[in-house]
Amino acid sequence: MKNSMVPVFRYLEIPLLRRVLPPLPQTTPAPRYKGKNYCTAVGKRGWTGKRRVGNDGGMESASDSAKWYTGCMPGEQASLFDRKKYIGILPQAHQIEPPGADSTVLKTLPAYHAYLRSGGYSKYTPDDFTSDVKKFGLFIKDKKLREILAVDIQQWIGELKKVMTEKSVSRKISAITNYFLWLATEKALTGNPAASIRYLRVTSPLPDILFDSECQQLLNAASTDPRTYLLLLLFLETGIKKEELFDLKIIHFDLSNKYAPELWVKHTGKKVKKDRKLKLPPEMVPVYTDYVEQYTITDMLFPYTPRFIEMLLSDVAKRAGVQKKVTAGILRDTFVVRSLKRGEGIEDVLIKIGLSETTWEDAKEKYEKLAMGGI
Repeated sequence: MKNSMVPVFRYLEIPLLRRVLPPLPQTTPAPRYKGKNYCTAVGKRGWTGKRRVGNDGGMESASDSAKWYTGCMPGEQASLFDRKKYIGILPQAHQIEPPGADSTVLKTLPAYHAYLRSGGYSKYTPDDFTSDVKKFGLFIKDKKLREILAVDIQQWIGELKKVMTEKSVSRKISAITNYFLWLATEKALTGNPAASIRYLRVTSPLPDILFDSECQQLLNAASTDPRTYLLLLLFLETGIKKEELFDLKIIHFDLSNKYAPELWVKHTGKKVKKDRKLKLPPEMVPVYTDYVEQYTITDMLFPYTPRFIEMLLSDVAKRAGVQKKVTAGILRDTFVVRSLKRGEGIEDVLIKIGLSETTWEDAKEKYEKLAMGGI
């Protein structure tokens, strides 16, 4: 039913209404953009960008775009194309006080660190030694340098031996001995309380790495089982740690190029800085494929216990007739030595195995001895 309150106008009545009703107020139309459009329609295929013409008649430059955009903005406004410039603030230099007899150990640490940095030491020694001496300073608290006796150092060493290995304690004795020698050189002390402290550097024995012939014996003995063969290849060709082996997943292997496969070694937490991508030998691809298919691997590459992995290595060594002990650590050391003998740089190899830089000094000494030829 039609609403009787709504008038229905016929076509002929519209001109009459226009003459009777007052005209509507005129409104100012919104200003239209008079510049050129950045885009030009091309049929039905969409839009293609077309650059505006610059002030010099050529194609528009970034500077022209900046001037045009800034000019269209109301009021004062910086251009989006301008890089904000910051006034450089030079770090304020801290005055390093020379050590004195009335100074505390903690107060002398800045000067001691500066001495180590300029003394031709390894780049890790300043931080390591300063950290060790700081622990001694916290142990004796506010005692002045002239009040420190040999018994104080011996008590500190005794506390360290309760919680640290002999090698760690040896390094800290080396640091504290170096510190007091520096104080004597700087005339901060007339005597050296650390002179009577016996320091014996602890050097770990060199491991029994595998020779190339023994590596080949292991691979020959494992050639009937893709699991053991892949295990040996990973240790001998990447140098990963046993802990890293158990974190490997099938998604970490990039086999897109079967002639240049790669492996991502992933970590979590504070060890993420050890993440690295390693090259794999092409012969690992068919072994990896057979292992994953035969043992139905869907996520973790080696879903076994550490004890089981050790048993696999011991068993293959026995079958291969290798009399040396075969462990993940021995295979890792063997990888490093074989890489050095191929001519790779020592630091590049240490990065490959994810070794912390703070231990490079001792590692270089060990591996260079193992890799050098006979004399």
